[in-house]
Amino acid sequence: MRRRLLTAAALSLALTPMLTATTSAATGAAATGEWQDGTSSSDTVISCPTQTAGIGTSANTGWMSPTGQVPKVGEKFYLRGYIGLISLPCSGKVATIPEILAPPGIEFVDEPVKWAVYKASEGGTLGAGGLDFFNGVNGGYVITQTGDEPFVLRQGEIFEFQFPVRATRPLKGTATQAPTCLSRRDGSKPCPVAQSGDHLQIAFAVGGHGGDKSYVTPYVPLFAAGAGDSGGPVSISGGPREDAVVATTSAAFTVSAPGAPSCTLDGRARACGNGKVSLSGLAPGSHVFKASSGGHSASRTWTVPHAARAFKRSGKWSLARSSAAYGGQALTSKKKGASATLSVRGAKRLALVAGMGRGHGTVKVYAGSRLLKTVRLAASRTVSKRVISLGSLGSGWSGKVKVVVASNGKPVRLEGLGVVTR
Repeated sequence: MRRRLLTAAALSLALTPMLTATTSAATGAAATGEWQDGTSSSDTVISCPTQTAGIGTSANTGWMSPTGQVPKVGEKFYLRGYIGLISLPCSGKVATIPEILAPPGIEFVDEPVKWAVYKASEGGTLGAGGLDFFNGVNGGYVITQTGDEPFVLRQGEIFEFQFPVRATRPLKGTATQAPTCLSRRDGSKPCPVAQSGDHLQIAFAVGGHGGDKSYVTPYVPLFAAGAGDSGGPVSISGGPREDAVVATTSAAFTVSAPGAPSCTLDGRARACGNGKVSLSGLAPGSHVFKASSGGHSASRTWTVPHAARAFKRSGKWSLARSSAAYGGQALTSKKKGASATLSVRGAKRLALVAGMGRGHGTVKVYAGSRLLKTVRLAASRTVSKRVISLGSLGSGWSGKVKVVVASNGKPVRLEGLGVVTR
């Protein structure tokens, strides 16, 4: 069924938003503040030239205030979304349609939506016009090119759009629930707005390029200060991205807060201040670093993998020292049928840490008796600590993960397993 095309008048009645498709000359410099980007989202695609897995599309969203400060209720500020095609799929391109899912209390200002598709290496000037707007299937507002046409990207191109809004109530951003539902992480659909607190989601529908997700959905916390509210948000930058599996037992973040922040690591107090906070010696598993100040807070969740030495081995394997490998050791084998097993508890997602290179072999990864993924470790150049997503396991799975060598006479190099439990 075709979605209902929305005119500016219809949008005005629907949610008091007034996204219009009028034309005007415009550039990306809509305001004088800096863009505050959020948590990115991406999918995985097989690169046509190399036949190796890599990032297909990658997207993010953000907000900007003209004053550079948290906007007050009723003041105009700006939102944006952008998505790029990184690897080269065999289709040579990707079609994308964004759906804006704003929290309650966001009112769209009656000004043009500015957009452009441009090469990342060259940048671009944003213009307006040539857009249609629809009610989205996820409860938001969909943007297409005139005639219900998607935006098409080739490798190295970016689609970006910006639009002005204002808040009708105070917004608390990271002090509210973030959209971290399983469906957003899996890429089947964005989180419901009712479960996303004061966060903006932009669900980019992606298709036709062989990626492993239907949607890549970045999100960003939004802030607006009411009367007597200092409106100073807390931010965490640098370090592992949200929900990432990273092949290192250390992390360094930069905390920015309006006053002296207090911090926790996995719920336990951790000394910190404004500026750099370094963490080291992190145990395998998922970790949460949180900074709070003046009623505001920000957090970052990431996962440290189990090292190669944690696997139980069956068949012909060697555990060798390697300064390049995660944890300083790697399990190697050329024998088909050799297996390495690790027991896990409460796993929501898994990621294999492995070495790749010319002539390398293939492994199959099982969760119990279920085949999760067949992973080819052949690559055009030798790399260590490659983190390879194995997919989601639902709300929390416990059992044995088995990695089985599926090739014969070709080197396989296992360095670890990331077990995401948060």
